[in-house]
Amino acid sequence: MSFQNKYKISLVIGFVLFLSACSGSVPKIGQLVWQLNFIQKAENTSYYMELSVFTMVDDEDGVSDIDKIYIINDESELFWILDSNSWKMKIISSGNWIGSNSIRMNDYSNLPTGTYRVLVIDKAGERDSRIFYISSEMENSISDDLFPKLVIDDSIQLQSGLPDNTLWVYDDLMEILKKYKIENGKINKSIINNDTSNKARWISIYSYDSELGTGLIKGPYPINN
Repeated sequence: MSFQNKYKISLVIGFVLFLSACSGSVPKIGQLVWQLNFIQKAENTSYYMELSVFTMVDDEDGVSDIDKIYIINDESELFWILDSNSWKMKIISSGNWIGSNSIRMNDYSNLPTGTYRVLVIDKAGERDSRIFYISSEMENSISDDLFPKLVIDDSIQLQSGLPDNTLWVYDDLMEILKKYKIENGKINKSIINNDTSNKARWISIYSYDSELGTGLIKGPYPINN
């Protein structure tokens, strides 16, 4: 075999090896969960909307190969970008869930209704996508009187029109320490202080509307004045 032919074969082999190294597996969205949450500060009557979106991503090259996640509303020409610096990652039943709880408009106005795309792209540019739909009914059904309320004195009293309520307890840095499923009525503050080794500083109440699939969040309130 001549030197020229050997050189050509070496180039071909090298090119094939290069392609093999560059060709990674395609990321796959196994499941997608999303929810609209409406947030009202403790002393306010106004509220704003945040979108929570998480996707379970499978990638044979590993979750570290995921580069970016886009949440896109094509009709409104709006999109949000999540990367490893901004997304939250959770491992549930050996599945890698990636997303965010705080997709919102910069001016705190309502998110546009309609179809959204969740687009997952890996470092090789391979991608997968899923869609979901935000209806106008979800947004228009919310009013100030629907939000749960907390009355705090020697105890904590919940007033909520929804049966599914969770008390969120935070420390100084607003990191969640504990979550309590509670019904209308009172809970003693000493229980919370004991459970958190007196680190509890703030609380919020989260109520879930199972008919619309939306959440209502009121707070945070200082737990110890």
